[in-house]
Amino acid sequence: MRTASKIFIIAVAILALPAFMTAQCTDKCAGSCLKKAAETFVKSVPGNDMFLMPVETLAEMVDAGKNDYMILDIRPPKHYASGHIDGSINIPLLVLVEKLDSVPTDKKIAVICSLDTNSAFGVAVLRMHNRNAWIVEGGIFGWEGLERPLIK
Repeated sequence: MRTASKIFIIAVAILALPAFMTAQCTDKCAGSCLKKAAETFVKSVPGNDMFLMPVETLAEMVDAGKNDYMILDIRPPKHYASGHIDGSINIPLLVLVEKLDSVPTDKKIAVICSLDTNSAFGVAVLRMHNRNAWIVEGGIFGWEGLERPLIK
């Protein structure tokens, strides 16, 4: 099953390449063209059924002190260490399959990264393994856009 997950991730990444290769970024777009290409890709991932969670919803869950969810930060460890949401767990995307046992099956999983595209990969893998996973729209930058704190 773990080999199948790795093959799936590779296949999805290969499918994503054309979207990113055709998104030519210029100084004028300030990265918006890449964001649009990523958003288009996220919406096209087979079987994701748009498992999107607005970052505001995550903030409301945190503020309410609920314990029926987990924030899963799939960024590399050095990015996580530079600032993350309090209470989040770091399992980098590249080792997610090997660490599946660390992700509960009885909670909603709010997957966060710097790019929603990476979160989509993580959500696809987690859903293949019967986890109730959701892409936190806007990721870490969306969280910061709400003027929410990151801890180090």
